[in-house]
Amino acid sequence: MKVGRAVRACAAALIVIVLSGCTSVVTGQASPAPLAEQAAGPTTADPMPAPEVSDGTIAEAHRIAGATVQPEFVFSELDNSCLPTFPVVSPENLEFTIFAEGTAAATYKTYGFVAGWVSCRNEVDGPRSAIAFAAEMSDPDSAAVAAEELAADFVDMNGSERVEVPGFEGLPAVSSTDVVNGEDKVTLEVLQPVGRMLAYLYYTDSQLDRAQEAVAELLEEQRQLLGDFEPTPQAEIADVEPDPYDLAGRTAAPPGEPDLFTGSFDLPGYLHLSIDPRVEAELLPENDFVGLYNRSSYDEATNANYQFQTYELGSSAQADAVLAEFTRIEQQEFTDRVIFTLPEDPTIPCYYIPATQEGGQTYQRCYSRVGPYLGLTDVSAVTDPADIAAVSGYVQEQIGLMGAP
Repeated sequence: MKVGRAVRACAAALIVIVLSGCTSVVTGQASPAPLAEQAAGPTTADPMPAPEVSDGTIAEAHRIAGATVQPEFVFSELDNSCLPTFPVVSPENLEFTIFAEGTAAATYKTYGFVAGWVSCRNEVDGPRSAIAFAAEMSDPDSAAVAAEELAADFVDMNGSERVEVPGFEGLPAVSSTDVVNGEDKVTLEVLQPVGRMLAYLYYTDSQLDRAQEAVAELLEEQRQLLGDFEPTPQAEIADVEPDPYDLAGRTAAPPGEPDLFTGSFDLPGYLHLSIDPRVEAELLPENDFVGLYNRSSYDEATNANYQFQTYELGSSAQADAVLAEFTRIEQQEFTDRVIFTLPEDPTIPCYYIPATQEGGQTYQRCYSRVGPYLGLTDVSAVTDPADIAAVSGYVQEQIGLMGAP
């Protein structure tokens, strides 16, 4: 189980919650790249080693989420959440998830990779898909040199060919073509250094020229986002505030080890893990969204997944308005959900999603509201949907924390 509100991820009936960046929609051709981007970049760099991974590293990855382009905000057709979508705190996590084995981890490590965020969107019926990965590197020269080395590795190891993206001719870009189910599939990969940040965009379509035009729009949006982002100096990463909205103390702690989604999210970061990012990008600001704290974990001893969240809105009425819209969205998204109630308070909205295979775990979700705080309690731990003891207990704990002075 991952963070956010809900996207069914795989046959194991995990729920992947997805939040998304609040980006503006770009239409038409991308603007020409500035001269600095068109000119030849540095050929050498003197990177600083990345700081040790800490709670600050995870918090920085969550910050980067808001600076990562959300493909659905550029192309509304890319409205299906997919993997990979997660925070990255180690270059070793990049392969078998974002990149093929042996093509990326060593380069990112060499050039001082600190943290990053990757987001994926595709269309359900069609060839188009997009992955955006924003990484914080040691320094601007390291980001630029890493971009060139990665593109060269894609050519050497993947058999890709060098191409150009209109308006962004100075960026390293490669393409490859495969035949999938009798149809051509064109894959376009582009590296975009912006200061210390390095963006990687992966895009598939059935036609190269159309893919190049689409990637140009994504690159323009990504450049603007990274241009507005201030990466934390490496020496200060360990001190990045993990709970800027002071909501951790109002969020119940689940069993098991916290995963990398555990922590705070601002609105742009949260939207990468939302069910309907375009709707929620308007809904939450309209109701004075302050921030979100998420705790999610996997309990290896019981093979159970948990996710507990606290949203802070402007008032109790605004929290109720957000809950009403979340309910509407989830009614449309999860047509197989089954409503149930808790004996402690039948007014608390709860539902479960049946297991996808016999003997599998049932996914249970409840919402609770205290004042301006909206709580979400997700439990995937039992095979009998009538067994609500655990989820009921966690809901009561969440209510108590949200109502604390």
